[in-house]
Amino acid sequence: MASFSPAETERQWDYELLQDGAVSSFHDEKQLDHVVSELVSLGYGVAQIRGGNGTSLLGKLLSQVTMRYGGWSVQNLDAFCDVLRYIDFTGVTGCALVLRQFDEPFGADPQWTVAMANTIAQVSYEHLLMGNRLLALLHCQDEDVTLGRLGGHEHSWR
Repeated sequence: MASFSPAETERQWDYELLQDGAVSSFHDEKQLDHVVSELVSLGYGVAQIRGGNGTSLLGKLLSQVTMRYGGWSVQNLDAFCDVLRYIDFTGVTGCALVLRQFDEPFGADPQWTVAMANTIAQVSYEHLLMGNRLLALLHCQDEDVTLGRLGGHEHSWR
């Protein structure tokens, strides 16, 4: 199964986002709102949180996502990686994880937060190999936040 048809590569927001890597970031929240509404219109399931940090942030985010099995835990980033692999894509075009006020968890622990974003990028690639689409959309007002390379792509802010 192909992840995108030729027609989808010409007209779909998700293709453009994934082309630059699975993690897209925005300083302008209105622009993020527009992208989220476009993804919803494409049939994406969207999980959103605002602020927070650590594993409680991950638990709140993933509690909004349908999983292929129950009893998951996100006590650390290895467990988070495993849980992301079990997202259920039945009935949706893809899944978008939206983290608003990303500067809050980044300010609390930049290294952990970058590792978390990199984990999403890694698992997104694994899902694409199976024809599933997983995106992360970050919103951060602090323009000095830098994330480096995520999933092999140089991260940039939109």
